[in-house]
Amino acid sequence: MKRIILSVFIITCVIFAASCSEKSKNSSVETTASTESKATAATSKPAEKTAYNGIDVSSYSGDINWKEVKKSGIEFAMVRAGGRAYGESGMLYTDKNADYNLAQAQKLGIKTGAYFFSQATSAEEAKEEAKYVVTVCKGKKIELPIAYDVERIKYDTSRIDNVKYSDSVKYAKIFMKTIKTAGYEPMVYIGEDSILKAEDFKGYKIWYADYGKPYDSGYYMLQYSKTGNINGINGSVDLNTMYY
Repeated sequence: MKRIILSVFIITCVIFAASCSEKSKNSSVETTASTESKATAATSKPAEKTAYNGIDVSSYSGDINWKEVKKSGIEFAMVRAGGRAYGESGMLYTDKNADYNLAQAQKLGIKTGAYFFSQATSAEEAKEEAKYVVTVCKGKKIELPIAYDVERIKYDTSRIDNVKYSDSVKYAKIFMKTIKTAGYEPMVYIGEDSILKAEDFKGYKIWYADYGKPYDSGYYMLQYSKTGNINGINGSVDLNTMYY
């Protein structure tokens, strides 16, 4: 009888020990899973955007002292590569300071993009303009987009006065498609004098002008002032913020 009681006691102890071991194992698994879940949540958290200070320049900015510009805290520059004359001839031209501005900015580690002042009146001209600006930028370190800029000409008539709005949108998209095919990132400029509207370019990078305090607008680039003062540039200059 004593042997039977002892045997029952031993079996009960073994079952109890096994049960405790399983609970401990499950608890460990749950703790590990919880830790892994927290780690995954932490790594999948979206990175915060950083604002970078920039300017956009052309030959109207004069001869720029880029070393002083760099010291002023400027981190990127949009440089006018060229444009098309708004008169009847519609002649294509290279900004006379484009090569100098791009070379000097890049030499100092200032990231550069380019823009082209368009006056296209046909799909063929829009494509021609894109190919032209690619030629100007060839061999240069263009890290930022090449932008399409089409604006009304104040106080004068221009060759695009009678172009339909729908055609203006089409020409902008043809320009950007050609730029992308050439291996560059395209962008469209939407300013106060711009003919184009942001809502017609969903899915495209937009360089938007809104003069006032800089803010995270959701646009790729924001031009927030046209009366900025930067060491190294005589007169006022356009100020920009880029978020990425």
